[in-house]
Amino acid sequence: MGLVITGAAERFGVEITSMAAQFTWFTGGIFAGYIFSFVVFDYLSIKRAVVGSYFACIAALVTIHFTSNFAVFGLLLAIYGVSISIAICGSGTLITRLWSGKARQTVIVSQDAMFNAGGVIFSAVATWFITNNFPFSSTYLAVAAVILFVVLLSFVSDFQSELIIDVSDSQNIETEWNLGIISIGVSLLLFLLAKISIFIWAPQYVEQRFDVDGSVSGQFMSNIFIAALIGSLAGAWLVSRYNVKYLLFSLVAISASSVWVLTEVPSVDAALILAFVYGISVSATYNAYVAFALTFVSVPTHRNIAYMLLMSALGSSGAPYFSSLAVEVGGRIESALTFCFVTLLVAFASLIVGEVVNKQNRKFGPPIADPGS
Repeated sequence: MGLVITGAAERFGVEITSMAAQFTWFTGGIFAGYIFSFVVFDYLSIKRAVVGSYFACIAALVTIHFTSNFAVFGLLLAIYGVSISIAICGSGTLITRLWSGKARQTVIVSQDAMFNAGGVIFSAVATWFITNNFPFSSTYLAVAAVILFVVLLSFVSDFQSELIIDVSDSQNIETEWNLGIISIGVSLLLFLLAKISIFIWAPQYVEQRFDVDGSVSGQFMSNIFIAALIGSLAGAWLVSRYNVKYLLFSLVAISASSVWVLTEVPSVDAALILAFVYGISVSATYNAYVAFALTFVSVPTHRNIAYMLLMSALGSSGAPYFSSLAVEVGGRIESALTFCFVTLLVAFASLIVGEVVNKQNRKFGPPIADPGS
């Protein structure tokens, strides 16, 4: 979004701030899509829902390339957001049906590596289009081409023969809920709340604390993302050999510790090094949360996946407001970092609650199923 906003504003003849605000239709669509995911898969098979969502994505992206109406652009962003989030939920659900145990947690955590690698690749693609004076929407056509390739793969794939769980009648699979998975969802919400808040305020904190310009804060963020890519690859390898909970607990602890140290570092060089540490802590954390949460239920369903996605969306969307409120109340940017540190401590405590409950479930029996699901 940051790369294409200027070109998009010129295309539609609006202010940059108006164009940035227009992307709320996209983030709002994602949020709505996660809510729809609770019920969509009760009526459609995973294959039909995923393929249908991807076709809607392609149609929206191609139409964006040709439209010159600003309001229609917002509507198309919303359609794309809803469609892609339903596809994400369907894909995550399919993964839980194809693999179990360490194989499942490895595949889920590997998605973080794919996400980070995709971020690097498409940032480069977008930069190439922009520097060569192509329309901003050309990047979206590249995304549409990738989605079309996935759709073609879906058509030639058998979604049933390799499943370890029969999903031909998925609406009859009961959804299990318990305090453990709910606690992990709350912890994910808090972790994403702190993570996005750091992305918003850490660059400004570095500039003010050490009296440096934007190039240094840009390097700080670049260090975070480089470490995140490396960490996600390492995380995928680790969970193929060890229980995902050890990785998750370690990453959340490192995240909280690095945020606290950031408020105490004496030099900008130390802050830049610390950025690598923080980047590691957010590398594979999201999908580690998902993989860990799914160990709390015997048969994960789309509702379990949708719940975790919804909690992540709530945390991310609330970050600008709550972190800004912390700065207003505290009167300085460092208050945002203190807010993040405390939030991460509560997130860690929620993980402990979830683990304790999980042990109790294993001791006294399986989780209680929701008969209405």
